Amino acid sequence: MRITRFLCYFYYKKNKAPKSNTCSLPNNYILTKLKKYIMAKDPKLIISTFPVVSQYLSDIKKNHGLSVPFITCITDVVDGWEWITPNCDKYFVATKDVKKTMLKMGIKSEKVIVTGIPLREEFLGSLKPLLSFSLPEGGTIVVIMGGGMGLIPKEKNFYHWLNNLEKVTTLVLTGHNKKIFNFISKLNLENIIPLGYTNEVATIMAKADLLITKAGGITVFEAIASKLPVILHQPKLGQEIENAKFIHKKSIGKITFNIEDLQYTITGLLNNKDRLMKYRTKIAKLSHDINMRVLAEESIKLLNCL
Repeated sequence: MRITRFLCYFYYKKNKAPKSNTCSLPNNYILTKLKKYIMAKDPKLIISTFPVVSQYLSDIKKNHGLSVPFITCITDVVDGWEWITPNCDKYFVATKDVKKTMLKMGIKSEKVIVTGIPLREEFLGSLKPLLSFSLPEGGTIVVIMGGGMGLIPKEKNFYHWLNNLEKVTTLVLTGHNKKIFNFISKLNLENIIPLGYTNEVATIMAKADLLITKAGGITVFEAIASKLPVILHQPKLGQEIENAKFIHKKSIGKITFNIEDLQYTITGLLNNKDRLMKYRTKIAKLSHDINMRVLAEESIKLLNCL
């Protein structure tokens, strides 16, 4: 808990003003290694998805003669100074609101492109492959994700409660976390299906009625692409809190902070199909404003300018 609070404090502190993103890591060693790596790979374009990497790339362009263009792709619904570097050629951001804030920070409009957060190809197509397993017909499908990081609920009573919900089947995606998978499996609950690592996440989301997950930017935008209402459970880190604020502001889901809150919210949503439908409608409208294919188009455009 103390580590989480420290990381959250550090996140907001380094984002509150210009130059607060200055990297304090041992620059010379890392810069030298990174420069050698880039020269060996000889890329035509670099896309950074991590703020510290963008800071190093900017330094290499300024002081070490790197001429390769680079793009910073911000992978959360955030707009802090930690992402801003003087030698970045373009920024790919999640929403129009993030772009508006970056313009106020002095970034030129033509350098900030609204792309959403990059997703796997299967989330962008309308046709999804068939699942390799069957689901009950006519019931409600709830999906819980975050198991790979150990971030799904671990209380036995919670799963027994879920199991007793009428006509509700819950899929618990545990990723590579075998401990969580075994824990859920040993409960042996009829309406709870644990799944390890799977390539069928896009299809599962397309069939689901409600997603319960951690507040990661990519997962949030996978839900948006799937037009799937979401409950973000226990956002703690700075970027998770900002992603949760986005969900709340756009009214496309709920945020919960403990098991009792989560159970109350699940019950409220599953008993109110109109509310779920309103969420889906708002998500569909939001997804129309975000063209995730722009990311590839703008990258190619930048290459063609060389």
